[in-house]
Amino acid sequence: MKIGELLGIGNTARVYRWGKTEVIKIFYDQSSAINEAKNAEVINNLKLRAPNYSGLVELEGKIGIVYERIDGPTMLWHIEPTKQSISYNAKLMANLQYEIHNVENKIIPNLKPEITNKVNNSQEISNHEKQIIIDILNFLPDGNTICHYDFHPDNIIISPNGPIIIDWLNLLVGNQEADVTRTSMMIQSHSLPPNAPNWLIHGELREFFNKEYLTEYIKLADMNGGFLERWMIPTLAARIDEMQGEYRQEIKEKLQIRLKK
Repeated sequence: MKIGELLGIGNTARVYRWGKTEVIKIFYDQSSAINEAKNAEVINNLKLRAPNYSGLVELEGKIGIVYERIDGPTMLWHIEPTKQSISYNAKLMANLQYEIHNVENKIIPNLKPEITNKVNNSQEISNHEKQIIIDILNFLPDGNTICHYDFHPDNIIISPNGPIIIDWLNLLVGNQEADVTRTSMMIQSHSLPPNAPNWLIHGELREFFNKEYLTEYIKLADMNGGFLERWMIPTLAARIDEMQGEYRQEIKEKLQIRLKK
């Protein structure tokens, strides 16, 4: 089968049409493709709003993953630059994440070990800082919820059949507080996608989205919002090496400010 029209470009892969009803996601490196394929098999066996996974394909020396094609814009582009639209979608995103966190699973928790590995392997964090971060992480509560760990408006497709969540490469199992903190951190970051919509570029509207999202999630889960500061240090530390240039420096500075408190 021939590869079709280019549909999207991400940090780890490009997505193309594949036949009449599917897409193929071609990864820049094989390890990411294999990791996401493993996660896709897990997701297929859980009751989650995710595209059906059809398997791995080798194409011109690169590994691709075939998924059901989901039509529609992502939430990022679906949102209008009005407070009404931003509030509605922020609350919808919180409900979708809460839904993920309440799906039953029997997977061994791995979130805290994965964060520990990222911290230990970082060249941007001193050994002294690493020990502080890992001590903080070890003190935080464990959990066994499904965590998307890359949950943001551009990974939610608003389809005719309802919202569908994509890009499960970072799938982890652990405490839901870590997943929410990660989402809030990404929303507040200055790192924006190319040609970002106006509401996201506008700092005040982005902060409003974050506030509405957090308020709704905390209400749904009947939680105390204090967990955000507790989890933010290991969350920032795990993010540093995922970023480049000025955005890496932004994360590093935010981390060091909190470590000095």
